[in-house]
Amino acid sequence: MKSDNFKDLLKSDKLFFSAFQFASIGMALVAPDGNWLMVNKALCDLIGYNEEELMELTFQDITHPDDLEQDLQYVNKILSGELETYQMEKRYFHKGGNTIYSLLSVSLVKDEKASPLFFISQIQDITDRKLLEKELVRQATEDMLTGISNRRRFYDLAEREILRGGRYNEPMVLLMMDIDYFKNINDTYGHSIGDEALRQITAICSSKLRSFDIFGRIGGEEFSILLIKTDAVIGHQIAERLRRSVENHILTTDKGVVRLTISIGGVAFSKNEHSLDYRLNQSDEALYRAKSTGRNRIVLVDTLTESDTQEKALHTGFIRLEWNKAYECGNKQIDEQHRNLFDRSNKLLTAMIDRQETAICQQYIEELICDVSDHFKAEEQIIEQSAYPNVEEHRHIHQTLTDTALAMAKRHKEGQLEITEVFDYLAIQVVSQHMLIEDRKFFSYFQDGSSQL
Repeated sequence: MKSDNFKDLLKSDKLFFSAFQFASIGMALVAPDGNWLMVNKALCDLIGYNEEELMELTFQDITHPDDLEQDLQYVNKILSGELETYQMEKRYFHKGGNTIYSLLSVSLVKDEKASPLFFISQIQDITDRKLLEKELVRQATEDMLTGISNRRRFYDLAEREILRGGRYNEPMVLLMMDIDYFKNINDTYGHSIGDEALRQITAICSSKLRSFDIFGRIGGEEFSILLIKTDAVIGHQIAERLRRSVENHILTTDKGVVRLTISIGGVAFSKNEHSLDYRLNQSDEALYRAKSTGRNRIVLVDTLTESDTQEKALHTGFIRLEWNKAYECGNKQIDEQHRNLFDRSNKLLTAMIDRQETAICQQYIEELICDVSDHFKAEEQIIEQSAYPNVEEHRHIHQTLTDTALAMAKRHKEGQLEITEVFDYLAIQVVSQHMLIEDRKFFSYFQDGSSQL
């Protein structure tokens, strides 16, 4: 039935037509396929479209996509006879682009053969109520000064995450962070500067943490952070990133420059055998040791056992190179440099898996390239002195590996480098193909005397 004919038909019932048109809430008659048959002035005012514009759209066109699936499920249930009516909170897109919150009530009108004719929809504007609810929730869960989770919200989120992670034996790190000499800042510069210090330190730390970590102010100048799927090594790296970033920050005031530092205590653990309060006490004790030994430092306690560490590596997908005595050639300098390259490589792999910021990963890549270059030069000099006949061939292999590393560094700057490529280069090209095959070719040239070079 065309909407114009349908409207003419309804106009014959003056009482219904008048009640529909002049209702104080939005009302619409909607065809089973989603097209509007009639809309009233209140609905047009609510959505921002005039009647002609709205009639060109379907209700799906102006429904928020996150609410559309539930709405359509209700529609299908009414059409199938499972429901007679339904009511839901639903968001519409206003013509101006903003979102309207509504309470939608829907029922189905059928003909004498029980075939569906149209839906009667009542749309009540509840935007102010929803915004008020959001504001009340924000005030109840957000620290008003810094904008991050308050103590109550941090406890709720952290307890939930510890319970979830404990089921899968995932490693995590709980940090307690305290601003050093904060009372002196308040006493010297005033509480307004103290508040600004809290805000700026919060902003610095928020920018350095990962999106899934839980960060909250739990009182005064104390903050707590729960690092998800994080072992002690990565946890210490993240804590050091926070400490260094705050130390390098300058707070400018009318009374002069304020240098800020933080002390951090933490505990690495897995499972949920202890409560959040227990872990916070462990972190607090570590924080006390950090402050009592000079401040502006980190003390992190690793409670993971050796077996926990092995399981933790599985859960985090942690990739690392393990040193083996079979890699030793007998020359102390070369062996020491090889072990150092393993440590450098693992540091880079950890940073990339942890998705640390690009600048930090780039720094690790450049440090690794520098160490590789220095090692290759030293190794070439040593094997040349040992009378190894294929020095030039070995030097050419070194150059190829160096060129590959430089190309990878360039691709990382461009955001095109994958962790699998880094691991392939380090584990396959450097360790498996070079150290275990090419380097072994000169092992026999190191006699007892030359091994000390």
